Amino acid sequence: MGPLRFLQISDVHLGQTMRGGKLRIPAAAAAQRVQERRDSFRRAIELVIARDLDGALIPGDLFDHESIDTDTLRFVIHTLAQIAPRPVFIGPGNHDPWAGASAYVREDAGNVRGLSWPDNVHIFAHDDFRSVSWPGRPDASVTGSGVAFDRPSDERRLGPPIPRPAVTHPILLFHGSRDDSGFLQANKSTYPFSSEELLSQQFGWVALGHYHAHQIIQDPDGRPRAAYAGCLTAGGLDETGPKGALVVEMYGDRTSVEFLRLDPRAVHEVECDLTGAGFAEVAQERLERALADILVDDLVRVRFVGRRARGLDLGWLERFGADRFHLTVDSSGLRPDLELDEWPAE
Repeated sequence: MGPLRFLQISDVHLGQTMRGGKLRIPAAAAAQRVQERRDSFRRAIELVIARDLDGALIPGDLFDHESIDTDTLRFVIHTLAQIAPRPVFIGPGNHDPWAGASAYVREDAGNVRGLSWPDNVHIFAHDDFRSVSWPGRPDASVTGSGVAFDRPSDERRLGPPIPRPAVTHPILLFHGSRDDSGFLQANKSTYPFSSEELLSQQFGWVALGHYHAHQIIQDPDGRPRAAYAGCLTAGGLDETGPKGALVVEMYGDRTSVEFLRLDPRAVHEVECDLTGAGFAEVAQERLERALADILVDDLVRVRFVGRRARGLDLGWLERFGADRFHLTVDSSGLRPDLELDEWPAE
């Protein structure tokens, strides 16, 4: 058969309000970002048809919380049904676990919303690893499990051997925290694993979710074996850089990974030193230089640092950046331009 080609996205966090965190996005801009997130998800799924892919993998946090609103759930169900019969494989993450009031509960299991996931969607709503065949591709299978509850866990699920189907393209779908590269957020740890543990499972590909930065894990021969696609759209200050989806192609002993940017905006954190800026025009020129390479459509948080001259007027900040989509300023890093050692001890 020809190469196996599929879309990989994760950490979409549909339902997130976009209002929290240090970016301090105002209501109107936050509402626009919520819509842009939905648009990015729709465009990502449409790539399955546009690129003639075999299907899609979503390793967790499709939703931001388990009690997702019905409008968003209907939107997702409709969008995924549009690519049928091409399959979509979903592994619930810590934000959208499969237990409790989960959106993944099917109608025949008592879903009070009366909604059913389309037949082309397979959800790994269980703790143990189970394998399913890839419809129309007898050479491929997907093995996965889901996160049951939104709470940290130190269980190393990739430690023990996972049963692997004897097919050409065995794929593992997993939502967890890689902890061997300084990547781990200890307070949000979900099923931590090392690259060594992951590679020891000897799956042809591991689709990872949980971390919001794009990252590829290679085997000792340099072949890509796993990846975090990163979040689909940026929602926080720690989500800098371009965001989007992966297109993975597996053929024989070769695997290629293509990143496609889908978020129309990016998040930036910029530092601007005001030391020596004695009056408003100098301070404004420094800020303009710091923002020179950043698009006006992006989201920016500026951190002022250094010493603030006595009497330096920063009132112009209220008007600065009016042509930008969103800009917020943090002045907590400024110190007064005083040498306390020069003052009497009393």
